[in-house]
Amino acid sequence: MDSGRGLGFFVVGLAILLAAGVGLVGCGSPATTSVTQPPVSLTVATTTSTDSGSSTSTASVSSTTTSLTTPTTGTSSVPAGGKEYSVLPTEDKVVALTFDAAYEPAPLAGILAALEEADAMGTFFLTGEFVEDFPAEVAAIRAAGYAIGSHSYSHPDFVELGDAEIRKQLYTTAQLLDAANVADPRPLFRFPYGSRDERTLSLLGEEGYVSFFWTIDTMDWKPERTTTEIRQVILDKLRPGAIVLMHVGSPQTAEILPRILADLTERGYRTIGLREALAAYGG
Repeated sequence: MDSGRGLGFFVVGLAILLAAGVGLVGCGSPATTSVTQPPVSLTVATTTSTDSGSSTSTASVSSTTTSLTTPTTGTSSVPAGGKEYSVLPTEDKVVALTFDAAYEPAPLAGILAALEEADAMGTFFLTGEFVEDFPAEVAAIRAAGYAIGSHSYSHPDFVELGDAEIRKQLYTTAQLLDAANVADPRPLFRFPYGSRDERTLSLLGEEGYVSFFWTIDTMDWKPERTTTEIRQVILDKLRPGAIVLMHVGSPQTAEILPRILADLTERGYRTIGLREALAAYGG
């Protein structure tokens, strides 16, 4: 099971891959901008938290990227100067189940129970406000050993924020997670609404984070979304290395997750946490 404590991974030579058929959730879609990307050299600071304290290391990350286009909808790309995954760079039959948490915590108990029952891995992206408002739920995720990443502090559209405001969003959430005895969330980050551009990706990288977009959007945040629709979109778009976007606040996801986990096993897939994925496929 992917441990959310005591783990820090250097991001070395991350492969940049695109996934077809994914879109932005909710409002705040970035404008379409064509960018040609030069080779990127980035120093990533990683703090590893342990029972005896913490230590900070740095590593240089270099990669060569290609000409890409920032999407409004329908696809994912990596603007210059940033790192992002929309799919894991592997042909292994692994799938990363990710759960964003910002507002409603009630379905979490069912999600954790389903993951435990299936001995499955997951990664949780929490906002700072969620950490503040629901300490018991955060403790439950941490105790279960799942990786926890940052989902900003207050779930704003980062494209609409200035650099100082973005850094405050990152710092505040990291401080709150530290106070909750959760390991440094870096490098795991997910943009609210999936909204990002060249500037925000670059700034994110400067702060030691990697953006995790998604391969499959279940759209489970919609109240009218049915369990059948959630399950079917996962099965229809399933592929090696898929990153699945779900939400802690979705009762439909909590209900259908046991069936989805059984489907994955039947199709020969295993689940993987994003920290484990970085260790296995990031180099």
